[in-house]
Amino acid sequence: MITWMQRHRKYLIITLWISGGAFIAAGPMFAIGSGSFSGRSADSVAKVGDIEISVHQMNTSYRQLFAQYNQMFQGKFDEAQAKAFGLEQQALRQLINEALLLNLAEKFKLVVTDKELSSNIAATDAFFKDGKFDKETYQKVLKQAQLKISQYESDVRRSLLLNKMMDIFSPQALPIEKEAVSMAIYINDKISYKVIDASMIQVSPSEEELKSYWEEHKFEYMSEPSFQVEVIEQSPVIKSYSEDELKEAYENSKHTFVNKEGIIKSFKKAKPEVTAALNNEATNKEALRTYISYKKESLDPSVTTQAFVISESSNPFGPDVLQQIAKLTSQKPYLKPQEIEGKFLIFKLVESKGSEPKSYEEAKEQVKTALSAEQTTAQLRTLAKNSLATFEGKTSPFITRESISKLPPLAEYEAAEFLEALFAQQEKRGFIELKGNKIVLFNILEQKLLEKENMTQEKNVLRLKTSLLNDGLLKKLEAQYPVTSYLKGN
Repeated sequence: MITWMQRHRKYLIITLWISGGAFIAAGPMFAIGSGSFSGRSADSVAKVGDIEISVHQMNTSYRQLFAQYNQMFQGKFDEAQAKAFGLEQQALRQLINEALLLNLAEKFKLVVTDKELSSNIAATDAFFKDGKFDKETYQKVLKQAQLKISQYESDVRRSLLLNKMMDIFSPQALPIEKEAVSMAIYINDKISYKVIDASMIQVSPSEEELKSYWEEHKFEYMSEPSFQVEVIEQSPVIKSYSEDELKEAYENSKHTFVNKEGIIKSFKKAKPEVTAALNNEATNKEALRTYISYKKESLDPSVTTQAFVISESSNPFGPDVLQQIAKLTSQKPYLKPQEIEGKFLIFKLVESKGSEPKSYEEAKEQVKTALSAEQTTAQLRTLAKNSLATFEGKTSPFITRESISKLPPLAEYEAAEFLEALFAQQEKRGFIELKGNKIVLFNILEQKLLEKENMTQEKNVLRLKTSLLNDGLLKKLEAQYPVTSYLKGN
């Protein structure tokens, strides 16, 4: 885990939020509807020691993992597969591990200085113009990625602090370790193997089984928090502006009026956009006046309100607005104007309803899916155990950990998972469970070692030592800093 972050964390934020901006805008997001907002910030999904993990961080981690799997699946990875692979749990585990390190960094009193932060940002190619860092380009790129500068800089600062912690725990490979590890790592196995999967199993839970399962797990099937709100949509303000007013507005914000190539438009070409921007600003000011009247209960009788009940699964206003509404109270029920798809909306919280267990009928389909998955996994394991002694399978050539293309019908990512587990086994015959409800039965037929001159041990020694160090370190930190998750099943 930490090894991956050491290799990739330097580029993670800029790659995800800028280079992949279009994917992020439309990409998948995890949901927290099964948890309650009470007793914590509505913007957090977990707490590790004194550090809270935010929805923003969870979405970033989730999307990054989704993108990795989507690449492995050649663009055919979807939300159903993400759920089967436990992507939400993987994303949260990654963030918990990072938060454990950040707690330790706080104990060590490690910080990232403003100079270190600015130097890192100034060295990011995405913000270059004519071969050097350009502040206007920096602001423009983040705006296009729909990312606030403060949020981006907070993410970079967090990343740099994690890098400092990782550097502290970077191990070295000793000559004697290279020699010892090479004996274990460079074994070649010839195996007989057979893949069994969920398609070989059919389950149909009875009504009695479903009800019993629901009784045992009812608190895992919670209704979403919902909020009854009143909404005022501010009528747009359309005004006429003098040439001088338009030119002044253009000069003050001309870096925002650019063409597809990123070149600033002339005043003449930008004039319609300048007019629209001034009207937008005027509409916002009028919305603020309406908001104040709303708070004072002195609205003009001509102003109408609309009623909505919103939740995470039924929310026409977007997740950011929902998070802000979740923070409103009966004492402070009003939300300042929010610009949504070119409209300014003012919200008033009327009533909020927290999470509660769903009825059996409401939860039945979810319960059926979960119980069917459990029964399928259990029966698949039973099939594997019963078939192990007598199975007849394919015979592989001599394989190593890198032989991911030599084990059909396994996809390469499945073969990589299988081989990593196979070469950690001590049994000659056994089975290995893969993600996605697949099991590979194996029988090792023959073994041999590669020639020494073909071995490059240092990288493998470092990987092994880092893995052992990380496992031990994270377990110790988790015992020291309590982990509280607000997500179901974590």
